[in-house]
Amino acid sequence: MNKVFLFLLIICIAVTCGRAGEDLTAEEILAMRDQNMVFKTAYSEIDMIITIKKRIIEKKLTSYTEGTEKSFVEFLSPARDRGTKMLKIGKVLKIYFPSAERVMRLSGHMLRQSMMGSDFSYEDMTETAEELRKEYDVKLLGEEVFGGAQCYVLELESKIENKTYFFIKIWVDKERFIGLKVEFYAKSGKLLKVLTVEDIKSFKNRFYPTKVTMEDKLRKNSKTEMIIKRIEFDLLIPRGTFTERNLMRR
Repeated sequence: MNKVFLFLLIICIAVTCGRAGEDLTAEEILAMRDQNMVFKTAYSEIDMIITIKKRIIEKKLTSYTEGTEKSFVEFLSPARDRGTKMLKIGKVLKIYFPSAERVMRLSGHMLRQSMMGSDFSYEDMTETAEELRKEYDVKLLGEEVFGGAQCYVLELESKIENKTYFFIKIWVDKERFIGLKVEFYAKSGKLLKVLTVEDIKSFKNRFYPTKVTMEDKLRKNSKTEMIIKRIEFDLLIPRGTFTERNLMRR
């Protein structure tokens, strides 16, 4: 969950090799899942497909990420969203809306709002794997088969009372250490969202999902698919990408 903003952080996926056959603790399984998401930089081109009952909305966006602190996203389509940009540095998230010609900083309850009409919230896009390990206690519930793969099943319980997702349940592929499914629960035990991944591909020394689907269980018959059409790792990012000036550049 180390972040490629809007997509790569919310997928909850990572891969690493080795240690097959050994007894692993819940903390070790979670760390191995996250290890593959460590990279210096990344660039991706993404299709976002939002389905609400019979209505389908398609959006295109690009994303740059540097380390675990910096992310920059720009929406290319549809026309009403073209030029909308998001910049995240550390815990600060800023959005530029071209129609208003101003930059807005999101914080507090605003982060829980739907991100550009999707099933993802802005908060979903900002939490890192490191924060997850600090803010949750993790335990191994057992093993189950999901998507044809034998999986470890982990449960995370928040150490913070007012956390949006108080419980998180993750199915981790035992062979590739990929998070195949994530369920998000309120403190009451109510299921809030379900995230699944598909189309896992090999990129040099790592596996990576190229399709992530989020279902908001509080919105009837609603889902959002994030499909990576292109991704590059460890590339040189243009100077000035992660700046507020770049947010407002036309």
